[in-house]
Amino acid sequence: MVNYATIKKFLTAANLTSLARAFMVFPLVYLLNRWEGGVADFPLWAVFWIILAMFSDYLDGWFARSYHEVSRFGKFLDPMADKIVVFGVLFFAKPIARAIPGWFVAFIIIRELLIFGLGYYVSKDSKRDMQANRTGKWSIFLTSITFILMIFELHPWADYILYLTVVVGSFSLFFYLKRYYHLYQVDVKKPS
Repeated sequence: MVNYATIKKFLTAANLTSLARAFMVFPLVYLLNRWEGGVADFPLWAVFWIILAMFSDYLDGWFARSYHEVSRFGKFLDPMADKIVVFGVLFFAKPIARAIPGWFVAFIIIRELLIFGLGYYVSKDSKRDMQANRTGKWSIFLTSITFILMIFELHPWADYILYLTVVVGSFSLFFYLKRYYHLYQVDVKKPS
């Protein structure tokens, strides 16, 4: 028997917005892969999807707060949708893959593995939720701007934003690790 109350709990405006953002990776990658280079030839629909994905990242949080839809699942889904878009574009959109330095790709992968892996380890034994922090949101935003500036080869601004993204991403990682350590000490580590 279908439990409609459970389904309704998951199908909130905030969660549907996060899910929609995750699926935006498909038209975005498709349009970027059809692009043959040159600012004048950049597909306007790709600009639309980039702006929509960035706006939806704000919108899902607004829905959650405004309609009191903050949930454990939503706190997991929101950053997961961000990761799907970033990694989808990074690995499957050829213009991005060619433009982004390998060391930056490694930085993003290691940072995300640490955040997700340690967050999962701590939160599975904790009553508290994994959720994005403010610097994490800024890191995703700056990563998107970095991608755009890099594919258009808008140097030196692309380089400045790239390094700023690394700095903000490193601070974000530090804050995540600090929170995870606290949760580990309070909720996970067994008293001796």
